[in-house]
Formats: sequence, structure tokens, C-alpha cells
Amino acid sequence: MVINKTKLGGYGHIVEIDESKFGRRKHHRGHRVEGQWVFGGYERETGKCFMVPVENRNATTLLAIIKEWIKPGTTIISDCWKV
Repeated sequence: MVINKTKLGGYGHIVEIDESKFGRRKHHRGHRVEGQWVFGGYERETGKCFMVPVENRNATTLLAIIKEWIKPGTTIISDCWKV
């Protein structure tokens, strides 16, 4: 993904996006998870994907990543989380 960085999607293509936290629970107890947030996308037609580690999951940061990795005219599907 890093070496062959290409934008996903285009007219008639669908890209699914989501963010997730990779890590583990502290001391294997409770709900708090120590780890790294990652934002990514998956193109349904080709199986191509991207993943970007993010520190700040606000709209400005995520929209900049979407513009960098996804072509205009693409149908984007999200889980509609408030971020």
C-alpha cells in the first residue's frame, strides 16, 4: 500500500470506509484499550484498500485522508459514526 499508493474508486465504484483501534486491553481487564487508531477504506470491485494511522479522528483529518486516497465521483459507504 505504501509503495504503490493509488487512489481508489471513481465513477461507478464503491469504497467502504471505517476507523478502528488496534491494540489490547490494559491488564486484560475492563473496556479501555491501549493502541493506535487506524482509518481505512476498501474498494468493493477490485479489493484494493488503504489504511492510515491517525492520532486525531476529527472531521478535518478524516476528510483530508478521504480526498488523498479516494477519487472524486466515488460512492462512499460509512457506518455513519458521528466522527
